[in-house]
Amino acid sequence: MEYPLTFSAAILEEIGKPLVLRNVQFRGPLKEGQILIKLSYTGICGKQIDEIDGNCGPDNFLPHLLGHEGSGEVLDFGPNVSKVKKGDKVVLHWMKGSGIDSETPEYFLGDKGINAGWVTTFNEYAVVSENRVTITPDPREMEISALCGCVITTSVGVVVKQAKVNGDDNLVIYGCGGVGLCAIQTATQCHPKKIIAVDINPKALKRAKSFGASHTINPSCEDICQKINELTDQKGANKVIVCIGNIAAIEKAYAITSIPGTCFLIGVPPKGKMIHVHANDIMHEKNLIGSLGGGTFPDEDIPYCFSLQQSKKIDFKKLITHVLDFEDVNLGIEKVRKGDTGRVILKFKNS
Repeated sequence: MEYPLTFSAAILEEIGKPLVLRNVQFRGPLKEGQILIKLSYTGICGKQIDEIDGNCGPDNFLPHLLGHEGSGEVLDFGPNVSKVKKGDKVVLHWMKGSGIDSETPEYFLGDKGINAGWVTTFNEYAVVSENRVTITPDPREMEISALCGCVITTSVGVVVKQAKVNGDDNLVIYGCGGVGLCAIQTATQCHPKKIIAVDINPKALKRAKSFGASHTINPSCEDICQKINELTDQKGANKVIVCIGNIAAIEKAYAITSIPGTCFLIGVPPKGKMIHVHANDIMHEKNLIGSLGGGTFPDEDIPYCFSLQQSKKIDFKKLITHVLDFEDVNLGIEKVRKGDTGRVILKFKNS
């Protein structure tokens, strides 16, 4: 591979502003544990919206690259990489897997350096740490491979590994974006008594029903506590998975969790915000547990997710509501921000 390599990237230059497409350069050579990948697809995660909108607190790394779920092809790699070879089709993921935890890459915008993490996917090419790359089980399915970088593995992980949803459960999924829809779809294979989807967007609730929710509730026009008690014969929801970061929604989700019961928090609340719960509820084993990426270990969980797809138990492609060209990244971000989508993915040239 010849360096320097120049390519297009969507850069966050100013909080609250659209991303800017610019040509950046990787001058090489690759360092220990680094892998050069040509991107095929990337998903747009709600976490990126939070970063763009400044909900993650002060951003001391501007300007920088974004994106943390993607798929692509290995073009080159640095010393001591043993996990992949040139030509392998791979998943790019933000949760750590096996392999070297390399230095972050050095990209340049003109003569100035530009910040990037161990994995970024809003760019045509990416230098990625070995432990953020896993060979895809099915190189024909690069769209699904991209979503295994975050949304699919996170959703499957929280439902199967952390919540351990089963036939004794009354389950609530609070928030029906990409993660919520995938969690509903996964939960159908665990056969709980009820799968109750909660969202204020009627379109999202309609989509949740098509993904397998047994019931839907719109808290903007229904009494959610009363409705859940009616649906569960007054037993309440013993497992609640919160897929949004709105503080009021998180507190409501915890309030509707039964005693005993557990509320799992996937959605990322704004940095510095407090969540108020009753100490007496905690004492009586009403739990609130954070879920970081669904507890995913990519080496194991990506093949497991593909096994669900290949067995036709779940069709993860249903999550994808829009496929846009990479150059339309800001249009995709606006679609996600409006909340009327499943997963929006971006396609790179020659994919």
